[in-house]
Amino acid sequence: MTQKEKTFLDQTAQRLHLTVDGESSILFGSVGGYQTMLWRNDHGLAVMTLSLHKLGQEPDQSVIRQFVKGTRLVTGVSVRRSRVELTLNVRFGNPNQVEKLAEAVAAVVEFLHASGYDNCCQNCGSAVETDPCIMTGVPSLLCDSCYQQLGHLQEQNQQAELGKTENVVAGTVGALLGSLLGVACIVLLGQLGYVAAVSGIVMAICTMKGYELLGGKLTKKGVIISGVIMIVMTYVGDRVDWAIMIARELETDVFYGYRLLPLLLSEEVIDMTSYVLELVLLYALLLVGAIPTIQNAMRKDKVAGTICKL
Repeated sequence: MTQKEKTFLDQTAQRLHLTVDGESSILFGSVGGYQTMLWRNDHGLAVMTLSLHKLGQEPDQSVIRQFVKGTRLVTGVSVRRSRVELTLNVRFGNPNQVEKLAEAVAAVVEFLHASGYDNCCQNCGSAVETDPCIMTGVPSLLCDSCYQQLGHLQEQNQQAELGKTENVVAGTVGALLGSLLGVACIVLLGQLGYVAAVSGIVMAICTMKGYELLGGKLTKKGVIISGVIMIVMTYVGDRVDWAIMIARELETDVFYGYRLLPLLLSEEVIDMTSYVLELVLLYALLLVGAIPTIQNAMRKDKVAGTICKL
């Protein structure tokens, strides 16, 4: 945790009278009578998690979505039974946005009071006291009974997951198959005249997901193998992009265009400097897209087994 993030958490906790969990950087407590959890999503935005009911009924999604559409302070909402997640238009961790966060939270609380919502357990829906907790890495509001029950089930699932073996060969094949989608993205964007970070994101997600699906699980070894495949297939994607352009210009087939590229570079028909700079840019954008994807995958793997009360 950086000093900037710590300052943000401390100031927000003081401003909203919440408690900070230093391990997870989650803020929790009662705001306006509602049990609340504030945390950061993968995009760096603040998320406000609540568990609500109205006279024993689950929240009306259409009403909440209408509220979201009518305010600039909330950018999205997810409703799953009693659990409500509101994505706030606030950068989580920026001390300059503490007041904006307080404003957004106040607007949500005002809406909830006006709509007649009360607290409940997000699992059973009972109007009983709930505790803020982390259930397999997910911020949750559960009654003690549901926490014990779900915790037991998750522990069983974790034991089953630990029993899985990693098939490196199958995982490598899966990563190769997944990387083909990344290659397709590079070629498609290249033919449209763009070199975009989205190709790196697609390459990273598809490659690692392919490894996980066929390999059984994604470990550090899988990430390394996937990383090597990303580097190689990005080069392949760039060559295919050039091959298509050459084939179009010379009115020949793509395979011949692919084989012809080294000759055109050596004969300076294609400027080597421009070729190298474009390839370097493509790798730079691969890093821009791949590094956060890998970090998120590793972070999710690290917290996936976390079960605790805050």
